[in-house]
Amino acid sequence: MAKIALVPIKGMIVSEKPPLRTMRTISSVEIIQILGQIRKSRGIKALVLEINSPGGNPFPCQEIADALKSIDKPVVAWVREMAASGGYWIASAADSIVAGNLSIVGSVGVISIRPDLSELLGKIGIDMDAMATGVHKLLGLPFKPLTPEERMIDRQKRQDEISTIQQSFITEVMQKRRLTDQVVEDISSGKTYLGQEAKNLGLVDDLGGREQAFEIAAHKANITKYKVIDYTKKLEKMRRWPLARLIG
Repeated sequence: MAKIALVPIKGMIVSEKPPLRTMRTISSVEIIQILGQIRKSRGIKALVLEINSPGGNPFPCQEIADALKSIDKPVVAWVREMAASGGYWIASAADSIVAGNLSIVGSVGVISIRPDLSELLGKIGIDMDAMATGVHKLLGLPFKPLTPEERMIDRQKRQDEISTIQQSFITEVMQKRRLTDQVVEDISSGKTYLGQEAKNLGLVDDLGGREQAFEIAAHKANITKYKVIDYTKKLEKMRRWPLARLIG
């Protein structure tokens, strides 16, 4: 019997899992490993992604999106609660996107944050004296306040970086979703949309849930009977390995 794979993408998207976690994350290394197995499997005829993610680091999000493009099988993204920011970047790489009426979709944008911990460190009696071979080497340190010159350089550097990432993000979405210039201008502001409005804008293809997503995947794969191969437990097992190694 033909098979359709179900791969969950839930939580913040990171490159690799830390041994101990205080928040739910999903590793691009793990997802790409699973996608490679699906790509090589002759029995698996289609893939459904179960997405519930606010995004994460741009690099692993793009990694997963690129890996999806290499799969020569129908890929359907099923948005549960949310596919925002990098979560939508991944969803947009699918052949079709299904979302619920109350699903949150969009947030096509990038942020950059530089914390300043110097005042906090001062309150607990820690004074940092940093030296470097160039002004750019110290810009990423949160342990000292920036001088006006350093702040100007730092803000320009980060603005250039997020502008480049944003352009890559928008280009990927435009090419896959075939959006009008007006829609691109609207979504570039970082807005989020509920399911129906997202469908009206062309950000999703159909409104529905799990059943609808699998029906579309089966139709695109030209199959009527199939078995669902759920990779949820396999991913959970992969997540436990780092902790097991840490405990010894």
